[in-house]
Amino acid sequence: MESARLAEKTDIPPPFPYLDALAATDLFLVTGVTGFLGGAVVAELLAATFPGKLLLMARAATPEEGLERVRGSLKRFDVPAAQLESLTVENILCGDLANVGAFADDARLEGVTHVVNCAGITSFGKDPNVWRVNVDGTLEFARLLKRASGLKRFMHISTAMICGDKPPSVVQEDVSLTINGQHLVPYTESKAEAERRLMKEMKALPFVIVRPTIIAGHTRLGCRPSGSIFWAFRMSHALRMTTSPLTGMIDVVPVDYAARAVLHLAAARKLKHGIYHVGSGPSHSATFAEIDAAFVKAAGTDAGRAFYSGTVEEAVGRKASFPEIFGECNRRFMQMAIRLYGGFAALNTTFDNSRLLREGAPPPPKFSEYLGVCLESCKDVSIYVQAMIDFV
Repeated sequence: MESARLAEKTDIPPPFPYLDALAATDLFLVTGVTGFLGGAVVAELLAATFPGKLLLMARAATPEEGLERVRGSLKRFDVPAAQLESLTVENILCGDLANVGAFADDARLEGVTHVVNCAGITSFGKDPNVWRVNVDGTLEFARLLKRASGLKRFMHISTAMICGDKPPSVVQEDVSLTINGQHLVPYTESKAEAERRLMKEMKALPFVIVRPTIIAGHTRLGCRPSGSIFWAFRMSHALRMTTSPLTGMIDVVPVDYAARAVLHLAAARKLKHGIYHVGSGPSHSATFAEIDAAFVKAAGTDAGRAFYSGTVEEAVGRKASFPEIFGECNRRFMQMAIRLYGGFAALNTTFDNSRLLREGAPPPPKFSEYLGVCLESCKDVSIYVQAMIDFV
């Protein structure tokens, strides 16, 4: 199988040593388990034979419905049937950050030792609930977990893109919230505000913020778990242009690496810092020229036309040709997607990951090294259809 052949050549991240710090008495509460990163975190815990217990929060009317949703999410990561069957309704916490009070009295929360809070609205669209969930609900949830007397770590998953639209070429963790500029989407603005409030109120908690950079694909499964963000790189390749210089870099990590890094930090007995980037950093980020070359190689054909650096207005001005370039699509939607992606690409920035590496994490693979696996896994899905994932 082509994807298997490509996976063999991929520099798949080595295992993290986080299990060494976990005990049978630990109770991991993971939120957002039906999402991309949250699902990968749980899949990694199951694959690594986590010695403790799992409490998985899912939006559902009943534990049975929640269990069905969780198992369905984990199937995307090829979790074996035996591991899926090992999960029962006892592992399910029916909950939603939009209504924390509905599950606040669950007695199991008292025994939680580790929280990995991946829940949130991640849509690039203008969801009216984004502030209620990502800011107010997240803060209520953190306050609720203060009652867990044995809590060892509360990990809040944010995003490196809280830096706004005017970051330096390399973003450091401690200066991200002080950078001036506007946010490209409401999602990143809500995450920045959540961080400000959490850092102010949660000093009593063993609190850590983790900021993943762009998460795209999986080193072994490609886009089968999710095509989130990968459509943007396909779009750039199809247009034969980028809004960044060709030598510009973009910080991308696969979801399996991000999940392992999150767990590595969550389980560590002691951490030196309160904020960590999970990204490829300056040394393992790929240039836009490298990414396009990887697309050409993976497709097995010559691209025909040179890949070049252009402007957003130039790209959206080609709307008459969008059906020819992208296949059947909504031209207005594709113009909006180009403007959004073009804004991110034009930032030409990476995120310092030296804190993560100094905590013992291995460096990630370059995006260009596992891109072929991603492309093979979604070759029958149109760019337009794949892009819809990030705007629902």
